[in-house]
Amino acid sequence: MVDVLLEPVAAGQTRFRMPGLAPDARGIAVGRETLIVLPSLDRLVGFLGAYSQECSLDELLPTMTLERGRRVDGGHALLVRCGGGDSYALDRLARLVLAVRGQLYTGSGSTFVRVRERAAPFGYDLVAAVQAGSDDVVAVEVDYAARYRSVERLDPVELIQRLSLRPIPLPLTGIAEDPELCGLAEIALVLVAPGISERVLSYLWNAQVNMAGVRVALEGERRASLLLRLRQAPGTILDVLHGIPGVELLAPVSERAAVELGYVHPIHLASASSCLPGDEMYLFRGRVGRVERLEGAPRFLDGRFLVKSEIAGRVTSPGDTRIGQMEPLKVNLRLRPSTALREPRGALVPWEQAEMLRRMIYTIPPTALSAARLVAMQTGLLVLTGSSLGGLGTGVGAGALIPLGSRLCEVAPGVLVPDGYELWPRVRPGLIRELLALDSSDHALFTGPDLPPIRLKPEHLIPLDTAMTGHLSLLEGGELIQDALPGLGSAQIDNTRLGRFALWGFGGTLEDGRG
Repeated sequence: MVDVLLEPVAAGQTRFRMPGLAPDARGIAVGRETLIVLPSLDRLVGFLGAYSQECSLDELLPTMTLERGRRVDGGHALLVRCGGGDSYALDRLARLVLAVRGQLYTGSGSTFVRVRERAAPFGYDLVAAVQAGSDDVVAVEVDYAARYRSVERLDPVELIQRLSLRPIPLPLTGIAEDPELCGLAEIALVLVAPGISERVLSYLWNAQVNMAGVRVALEGERRASLLLRLRQAPGTILDVLHGIPGVELLAPVSERAAVELGYVHPIHLASASSCLPGDEMYLFRGRVGRVERLEGAPRFLDGRFLVKSEIAGRVTSPGDTRIGQMEPLKVNLRLRPSTALREPRGALVPWEQAEMLRRMIYTIPPTALSAARLVAMQTGLLVLTGSSLGGLGTGVGAGALIPLGSRLCEVAPGVLVPDGYELWPRVRPGLIRELLALDSSDHALFTGPDLPPIRLKPEHLIPLDTAMTGHLSLLEGGELIQDALPGLGSAQIDNTRLGRFALWGFGGTLEDGRG
């Protein structure tokens, strides 16, 4: 049979066989120290990274020791020791250690027992004393004891500083999609190589970016590099800088540490300030795999003192730029045939088809009919069913439903041309209205290539339903209402003394009265 080395602690138990074990305020047996056994270095990094996300490593590192141990029965492990005495802290450590497939023990000196679990809610105690050597660490489980011998002692702070950065993906559409997700919404640090620092400064100065900078000497480089600090830089500017060779974007993760964009440190450095001793500034560079240490906090200078400008002395006046000299360069705005497809905004119906238009009013939907406008012109009836100006709809209107006349399309807000034509040259829509001297509510209509445009003011536009609908005649009310209604007489009230049986023969009386 397997020998049992541990026994569950009973509720209220105060005496234990294992030295250094004592109950806390909840009655759980805890020791003065905590032992974490991890199978490999990557498990240790995973544990420290998870712990730094939930708690501060500054609370764990002062009492933490790290050793590389060799198991007597064969195998290696990393032994992490830290202070104990609190069952709440042990529960948190047990959850994190279990997630990285490690083992957690409590005790003191060289002997440790398994922490509490569901089978032993108050912890474990030794069944019998366990002998441990002077250099051995014994981790006792329920049915076996693992003996470890220390081989090498490691510095956890130096280990954290030497960890390699992990690459992470950036947004598919660039930094401009979400600068806050990349950690550059408020402050961005930019490390620029010496050869292109002047060009980058000129670019940022012309883009009016709030910046400050300082020259820093990096280890192994003869010329000083430029370290810039950008405040609330636009995402488009950051995208441009990120794509320039020799330019590295760094996101601040703490007051004295910054990590290159596109990489992340395995440890949450904001909760591990003790891992960065002294007053140095640490720059973690992912592409080159280096950690730059700057002596003291950088003292940034305003960007206006860094920019070198020599163009002011070469600026000359353009001379006489009167608009009259531009007359030989001007061209006329005219109509020309086009194959571009546009949505119809109206129709010009000749007077010969006015009767057919009147009959087709019944087929137009109410929404299109209420939005349409009518203008009576010499060449015909203009039915305007859509415009970019306010007051008219932009959906499918009566002009698209009436197969009469010639259709009109819109080439600028409120500017209509026949379907199959366009204005040449293709100037911007706002300039077309400016050249036609149109007010905010005016429309312009081009009826042909060689005909001048027609100005349509708001008072010229009449609702189509009002213009095409006739008046109705109503009969006077006196011809329908009679003076007296037949069958209605004056009401009478009959008071009759009731006997002892008031309802006796009530039904027969009603029937007699009806008869």
